[in-house]
Amino acid sequence: MDLNAQKLDELLELTRENNDILVSMRRTQRWSSFFSFMYWVLILGSIFGTYYYFQPTIIKYTKILQTSVDVLQKFEGTTGSVTKDAQTIKKLIGK
Repeated sequence: MDLNAQKLDELLELTRENNDILVSMRRTQRWSSFFSFMYWVLILGSIFGTYYYFQPTIIKYTKILQTSVDVLQKFEGTTGSVTKDAQTIKKLIGK
């Protein structure tokens, strides 16, 4: 019986040690998950914060870009009609 009691005590000791290791691993995993979450909150928060800060400037330059595109399209339309008019005049003159 003494041998069985010794083995049982050794098994109990190993089980407690294993339990301590598992508890420690789980605690480390929880902290790791928390800090990973905070890392992404910080990154995404800074991205949205930067956009919010620069939003008036972005809107201003977007409007300027859109106005420039509209002017270029109007100019292209005018240039296209000028070349058509020039071709028509050349045909009328006979050249």
